[in-house]
Amino acid sequence: MTPLAGPADLTRRAAVGLLAAGGLGFALFGPRGAGHVNDGRIVLNYWEKWTGLEGRAMHAVVDRFNESQSRIRVRYLATAAIDQKTLIAIAGKAPPDIVGLWNYNLPAYAESRAILPLDDLLAPWGVKVENYAAGVRPVMTYGGQTWGAVNTGGTLALYYNRGMFKEAGLDPDRPPRTIPEFEAVNEKLMLSDPDGTIRRMGFHHREPGWWSFIWGNYFGGALTDDAGDRSATTATMTAPGNVAAYRWVQSYPERFGLTRLNAFRSTFANYDAPLNAFLSGRLGMVVQGPWLANVINAYAKDLDYGVAPMAVAESLYREDEPVGLIDTDIIVIPAGVKHPEASAEFLAYTQRQDNVEYLSTVHCKNSPLAVSSEGFLANHPNRGVRVFDAIAKSPRAYRCPTTRTWLQLKDEMDKSFDAIWNLREGADRVLAGVEARSQAILDRSIEQSARRRAVAGATGATGGRA
Repeated sequence: MTPLAGPADLTRRAAVGLLAAGGLGFALFGPRGAGHVNDGRIVLNYWEKWTGLEGRAMHAVVDRFNESQSRIRVRYLATAAIDQKTLIAIAGKAPPDIVGLWNYNLPAYAESRAILPLDDLLAPWGVKVENYAAGVRPVMTYGGQTWGAVNTGGTLALYYNRGMFKEAGLDPDRPPRTIPEFEAVNEKLMLSDPDGTIRRMGFHHREPGWWSFIWGNYFGGALTDDAGDRSATTATMTAPGNVAAYRWVQSYPERFGLTRLNAFRSTFANYDAPLNAFLSGRLGMVVQGPWLANVINAYAKDLDYGVAPMAVAESLYREDEPVGLIDTDIIVIPAGVKHPEASAEFLAYTQRQDNVEYLSTVHCKNSPLAVSSEGFLANHPNRGVRVFDAIAKSPRAYRCPTTRTWLQLKDEMDKSFDAIWNLREGADRVLAGVEARSQAILDRSIEQSARRRAVAGATGATGGRA
């Protein structure tokens, strides 16, 4: 194999322009880490976004790798604004050797050839897409190639307060499966003062407020037309499932009163705090990832909670095919690294089942692999880990749209959710507007990608490895 010539269509100007467009003003250099002993090994710099408990767990995996052999030494470097800084480093021809990103970063990095395709690099180590849960595989690939591995998995499911269910006369072993059942539970859990002040709700769409875009999937909708690892070309926000979902969202301020709901929401504490709305009993149900169990274990160890897939429209319910968002972290190898095979060796080490399950246990997440050990599932600190695992394996698991413009589309959805929630317009009209704006974003992206390919073809530039 010949070494990579460099990212075909990523320039320093483009990377710096991306930062300026986002209003980011950090210096053009990477993170600083501890010094290392010059012992003749290949030294690889691994940039990762994790600090605290999560960072220490990954650092332990790095230490194990360094102790397992004598040819390579990996340095773990915690990095803020990692996706933007990595682009600058690649464009400046001084990339880190391994980088941990978010799954939505992969389309832009792959299309720009800012990272290396991994199929050939990881083949000697037996790492392949088929090793991973069915719902996870699409986040690793783009355009028929594998560009990233998944270092921690994550899916979204419904946490519910079993004690609160019992108090309200509900069966704690029968969480709501369909939207009508969900609304019946919500009604029973609702508590208000005589003056109308809400003291407790079953559910509130704005807690935690991180995923404005997910609700259509529980009604059979999708935001774009992408399938497999094909990039999105058509915005579909006005699909019937999306319209039904956001009418349901809008029914809350219409039924319960916008002022009352917003006043209630203002009493919620931060996510990672003892007075988190779910931990403190302000809410009986919340859609969250497996990591919430770390917060529960830290601040409310005695909380009797259950986990189930989020309820869906009645016609969509199938017990063996739950619906849920795949929200994972990925690990990639930047273009232009000096020792791609060494980077691949470390990356492959992180994908061993023992390392994946160790990291997933500390992070309180489900494993992204197709097979989990019984010990991992039985001893996991999240009592709902089997639910998150089942969602990762489900053919109806979904992910954010496959497009380099995802963050722009998400921004449109966030603003549109605000408009729907605050009753500025009907959900139908709001979704029509966001679809038109999103389609314009996708069209511009498609045109820009075509121009980049044309320039690359004309100049003979190439991405990937021959």
